[in-house]
Amino acid sequence: MGTVTTEPSPSEKPRPSSPTAATPEDGSQLETTPTNASYVPPPLSPWRRHAIMFSLCMTLLLSALDITIVATALPTIASSLGASASQYAWVGSSYTLAGTASTPVWAKASDIIGRKATIMAAAATFMAGSLVAALAGTAGMLIAGRTVQGLGGGGSLVLVTIVVGDLFRLEERAKYYGMTGIVYGIASAVGPILGGVFTQTIGWRWCFYINLPFDSIALLVLFFVLKLETPREPFLAGLRALDWTGFVLIISGTICFLYGLESGSGGLAPWASPQVICLIVFGVLLLALFVLWEARFAANPVIPFRIFQKGTNIASFTLACAHSFVFISYDYFLPLYFQVVLGFRPIIAGVSLFPLLIPLTVTTLLGGLYTRRTGNYILPIFLGSALMTLGNGLFVSFGASTEWAKIVAFQVITGTGAGVLFQSPMIAIQTHTHQRDLAAAMSAFSFLRSLFSSMSVVIGTVLLQRNLGGGGLTAGQLHSDEDEVQTEGAEKGEYVDALHVMWAFFTGVAGCMLLAAVFIKPKPKRLSDEASG
Repeated sequence: MGTVTTEPSPSEKPRPSSPTAATPEDGSQLETTPTNASYVPPPLSPWRRHAIMFSLCMTLLLSALDITIVATALPTIASSLGASASQYAWVGSSYTLAGTASTPVWAKASDIIGRKATIMAAAATFMAGSLVAALAGTAGMLIAGRTVQGLGGGGSLVLVTIVVGDLFRLEERAKYYGMTGIVYGIASAVGPILGGVFTQTIGWRWCFYINLPFDSIALLVLFFVLKLETPREPFLAGLRALDWTGFVLIISGTICFLYGLESGSGGLAPWASPQVICLIVFGVLLLALFVLWEARFAANPVIPFRIFQKGTNIASFTLACAHSFVFISYDYFLPLYFQVVLGFRPIIAGVSLFPLLIPLTVTTLLGGLYTRRTGNYILPIFLGSALMTLGNGLFVSFGASTEWAKIVAFQVITGTGAGVLFQSPMIAIQTHTHQRDLAAAMSAFSFLRSLFSSMSVVIGTVLLQRNLGGGGLTAGQLHSDEDEVQTEGAEKGEYVDALHVMWAFFTGVAGCMLLAAVFIKPKPKRLSDEASG
C-alpha cells in the first residue's frame, strides 16, 4: 500500500495489535481491535494536500459525470447516429457495465504496481475512451468508446477512494470523503443538465470532448505532486500474484448477468428465450463460483471475505448498495418523466433536477463535517434512510400534470436524505476494517455500488416496459426538431401508471436501508473519544 514516504507501506509495517497475514480468519481480533483507526500516515504540506485533492476530485468528477451526462442527450445522439432501440440502451449501459466489471481489477492492481501508476493509467484510459466517443461516426463506435471510458472511469472511482484512505487518518477521512461525496453528488445531478445544455447549444459530442482538457490537467498534477511508494515486488511477479481466476469469474459473471437483463428489457430477445435465460443463469453460476473460489481457494483474493465477518460491515454494504440502486434512478427516470410526461425540453428537464442537487450537495458536506467532529455515523444513516424512503414514496404521486411546488418539495426531501448517505456507510465500514484490508474493502464498496447502479437502470427499464405492455420508450419518440417529447393522451397516461409502479418498487428498496441501519454498530467509545479529542 502506498504512502508519502519511502518507509514500508502501512500494510507491510508490523502491527502487534492487528492480525497477521497468516491468521486472517481471526474474527474476534478483528472485532475488538479496528487497527485502521490507529493508522498514522506521514504529514502532507498544505499546498501538496490541496493539489492532490484537486486532482483527485477532478478525476472523480469527470468519471461520475459520464454516468449520467448522456441521460438527456440520448434521444439526439440516437437520432444523429441512427441508433437502434438496443443500441440506444447500450450507450448508457456500456459505461456502467465496463466500470463495474473492471473495478476489482484496478483496485488489486494498485496493491501490486502502486496507487500512482494505476490511477494515472485509469485516467488515461478514460481519456482515450472519451476521444473515441466524441469522434464516433456510428452507434457501434460510440458504444465502443463508452466501454473504454467505463473501464477507466471504474478505476478512477475506486482508486480515488483508496488513495484518500492511504493519505489521511481515520478521523480525517470524513472531511475528505465529504469532499469526494459532494463532487460525486454534484456530478451525478449536474450530468443530465450539462448533457441537455451541450445538446441544444454546441452539440452532443461535447459531452465527451469536455473530458479531455480537464482530465489532462488532473493527470499532470498527479504526475508531479502525488508521491506514493512504489511496491518492492517486481512487476511480473506482481502480475503473477493477481487472482486472475477470480477476475475472470467476476467480470464474465457480471457481464453475462447484466447483459441478460439488458437483452430481455431492451427487446433484443424475449424473456423466455434461450439466449436470455442462459445469459442470466450462466451469469449467476459464474458469480457463485467466484464466491466459492474467493472464500475457499484464492491465495490472494480479489475481495477478502474476512471483511464481511462483521455484522456492521454486512449491514453497511447492504445499505450502500440500496442507496446506489435507488439514487441512480433519479438521474435517469426523473428526466424521463419531465420529458415524456411533462413535455420539458432537455435543458429544462436537466435544470428541474436542481431541487435535488442543491440539498444533496449541502447535506453531503454537513454530514461529513458532523461525522468528522462527533465520530457518529449512526444518526446520518438513519436520517438519510428515512428521508430517502419518504421522498421515493412521494414520487409515486407524480401525475400527468404535477404542480411545481410538489416537484420541488419532493426532490428537496429526497436530496437531503441521499446526500448524507454518500459517505456515512463508507466511514462505518472503514471504522471496522483493518488498514491492511482497506483497499479490498473500498474495492468491494465501489464494485457493489457500481453493480447495483447498473442493475437499477436495467431493472427500472424492465418495470417500465412490462407496465407499458411491451411498448418501451424509443429514440424516435423522444426526439424532434424542437427537442420536445411527442407523447399525448392515453399514451401519456400509460407512462404515468408505469412510472408509479417503478417508483413504488424503488420505495421498497429504499425501505431496506432503514432495516439495514438497525444492524450497524456505532464507533467503539474509545475511538469516539479519540476522534472528538
